Amino acid sequence: MLNIITKYMTNNDCFKDNKPLAPAGITIHSTAEPGMRAGVWYELWNKPASEQNGREVCVHAFMDDEIVMQYLPWDMRGWHAGGSDNNTHIGIELCEPAGMIYADDFDITGYDAARFQPYFDRIWQNAIELCCHLIKMYPAISISEITSHHEGCLRGTASAHHDPEHWWKLHGKSMDDFRMAIKARLEDK
Repeated sequence: MLNIITKYMTNNDCFKDNKPLAPAGITIHSTAEPGMRAGVWYELWNKPASEQNGREVCVHAFMDDEIVMQYLPWDMRGWHAGGSDNNTHIGIELCEPAGMIYADDFDITGYDAARFQPYFDRIWQNAIELCCHLIKMYPAISISEITSHHEGCLRGTASAHHDPEHWWKLHGKSMDDFRMAIKARLEDK
C-alpha cells in the first residue's frame, strides 16, 4: 500500500503563486542527491527563492522506497521541468539511494546495481502505484504523457537534464518499460 503523506510547502514561492494545473501528464525526475530521503526536502525547499540562492523550484512530490511526500496539491502548477511541462504535468522526484556516486553532472561511477536492486525495485513499484493513483484521480492523464525530465528536454518542453534514465538504465529499465508497467497495472485492477 502506497504511503502518501501530505505536507504542503506553504512558504515556497510556487505554492504562494497558487496557479492552477489541469493535470494531463506526469514528469518523473530523480534528485541527483543520493541518500536524501523524501522527508528532508521540506526543510530545504519550504522557503522563498530568496532563501534558496534564487532557485525557483517545487515539485508535487518526492518519493523514496518507503513514502511519498506530497508537497504541492496535485492540481497546482509546479516548478519542476524548467519548461512548458510545468503547465501540464505533475512533477515527481525519485530519491536516489545512499552510496550512489556521481563522477560529474549525470555520470554515475562505480554503481553496484545488485547492491541497489532492492531499493530500486521498491521505488520503481511505488512510482508505478503513484502514477496509477494519479491517473485514476485525473483521467485526462495519458500514459503516453508520463515522461521523464530527459524526454521533456528532448522534445523541448523541459530543461536539459538526463533523469531518471541515467540511473534506470543501470537496472536495465527505460521509460517505455515504466509506461508498460503502468498500463499493465491499470489493466490488472
